[in-house]
Amino acid sequence: MFRISRVISTVAIILLILLDLLYFLHIWPNSKKIICDEIYFNDTLASILKPRWSGSRGHAEVANFLFEQLNSLGFLAIREELFDQRKYTNILGILNVDATRFLMLTCHYDSKFLPTAPHYVGATDGAVSCAILLNIAKTLNAYLREEFSNRDDIGLVLVFFDGHESTLAVEEDYNSLIGSRRFAQVETIPLLNIEVLITLNLIGAPNHIFLSHFMNTYGLHERLVDIETKLGKSGQLTKCHTLFHKIKDHESDIEDDHYPFLSNGVPSMHIVPHAYPEYWHTQMDNVTNLYWPAIRNMNLILAHFVYEYLQNHEELSSLVHKYSFVLPNGGP
Repeated sequence: MFRISRVISTVAIILLILLDLLYFLHIWPNSKKIICDEIYFNDTLASILKPRWSGSRGHAEVANFLFEQLNSLGFLAIREELFDQRKYTNILGILNVDATRFLMLTCHYDSKFLPTAPHYVGATDGAVSCAILLNIAKTLNAYLREEFSNRDDIGLVLVFFDGHESTLAVEEDYNSLIGSRRFAQVETIPLLNIEVLITLNLIGAPNHIFLSHFMNTYGLHERLVDIETKLGKSGQLTKCHTLFHKIKDHESDIEDDHYPFLSNGVPSMHIVPHAYPEYWHTQMDNVTNLYWPAIRNMNLILAHFVYEYLQNHEELSSLVHKYSFVLPNGGP
């Protein structure tokens, strides 16, 4: 009798393992081994981590660096210059320019000018997000240049917005969003052609988790959770707390460069932590205080997500739903 019970228990365990395997095969079709280039990421971040408020020498250097990197990675690199009391420059890169729809990944590259902290580099506030976007392009470069190239159903756009930070009253913490407002206003990419927009910000502090902010892209947020779980089970992630959670925080959000697009009905995801980093808008927001396990895992999770979205476009685009969106408190 004991032997029979043991056999039944063994069979049950095997069945659970098989069911688990089938589940992940279902949520991860056409999976591939993706390895992030950590040396490239570190070098990229080092090139961005400098004071770079709009109009500064560091700002021009970072803009040139972003443009050159997009060129070298095979993107059509564009400088979108605009004037609003001073010159601002959005930097964007496009793959498959003739596609009918686009996945658009965005962040801001300018840093805030702080009179009390002239060497403020905004590590979590822009710099890490910029490096992540370029690292996704570098990690997936062979796929993007070969298999993905010349598709007409989906293209990829990376946008590094300028004018995110307020400049007229530098002591204030509100965002001006000059670059993203102008981009949406003139439709640098036609808004109807942006299938989903993903904005990254404030990434790299310890103990932060990432929740869903919008119901119409909750299915994609669930996919991020599933990808993190899969990578964790396969031993590919660095030891760290869980980043993405299937929690709907749809009543709150942090103002960011996705707002001008949201107000025009573009489905959006905001990859931003549940709270501001401890050293936000202080000189302590530097490389010393970054939490590297979370950054490494975020790099890998997002690279897998972008690959999966592009590779299985028809399936994943069906998870995105359109509806008119009202910004919290009426929006900016």
